[in-house]
Amino acid sequence: MDFLDELNDRILPGDGGMGTALMAAGVPAETCFEELVVSRSEVVRAVHEAAIGAGARVIATNSFGANAARLARHGHERRVSELNWSSAQLAKDAARGTGVHVAGCVGPLGISAAEAEASGVDRHALFTEQIGALLDGGVRVILLATFLDLDELLLAVEAKHALHHCPVIAALACPDDGRLPDGTSLAAALAKLRAAEADVVGINCVNGPAAAVRLLAGVADAGPLAVFPSAGLPLRENGGLVYPATPEDFARSVGPLAEKGVRLIGGCCGTTPAHVAAIAREIAARADAGSR
Repeated sequence: MDFLDELNDRILPGDGGMGTALMAAGVPAETCFEELVVSRSEVVRAVHEAAIGAGARVIATNSFGANAARLARHGHERRVSELNWSSAQLAKDAARGTGVHVAGCVGPLGISAAEAEASGVDRHALFTEQIGALLDGGVRVILLATFLDLDELLLAVEAKHALHHCPVIAALACPDDGRLPDGTSLAAALAKLRAAEADVVGINCVNGPAAAVRLLAGVADAGPLAVFPSAGLPLRENGGLVYPATPEDFARSVGPLAEKGVRLIGGCCGTTPAHVAAIAREIAARADAGSR
């Protein structure tokens, strides 16, 4: 079934946090995670398969920072096409035969507009290069995630539209006070994204599912929303990081989020297959109750 058709038909569970899953698998934090789709593809594939096994109906490629500006920090700026194409192929292969939708994941460039202008970098071209490679790899949904700069996110939406008619999900990493760093309210920002013809808008990497519910309280239901909260701000415990939000916390948020028009619910930093499974079970339970 087409992604938007299925989204209109039912609430879909998304996947969990790729970066923290890779670190939990033993990958050092300073690693270029996006390069692992080539050098350690089996580790990335295992994360995808665990999410699918937990009930995710949408998974994101391991390509969040695979633009030339971010990859340059690791000396991989010439590998944009290779790494994005490979990430798309790897996720599609993991999802083969399941009907799970694969979304090409694109994050912020990691450079400001002023820095780009000073260095002669064409930000639109960077987005075009990355999104084009993901499309070449076979994805037919684009997920723009964890943006704090609304103008940058609008630029990414524009770059996607210039390349392909496929659906685009545009998600902001909105602070707890409900305003972006430039002062724009979340409601106004989402309205601008809808006006730019983003098919699905929403938030990700916010401080837990309860925070996501609070942030959406002032947002009018004007179309499908996506929410991928983190499992809360990490705490240090026994020399490691622990994320406080439990799978049960995520399951409890499904009802309030559904009431706000959220149609795609997953997780970001610190969320695991157990969180995805809890979301999927709650979505299924609500669907069963509604059919009786």
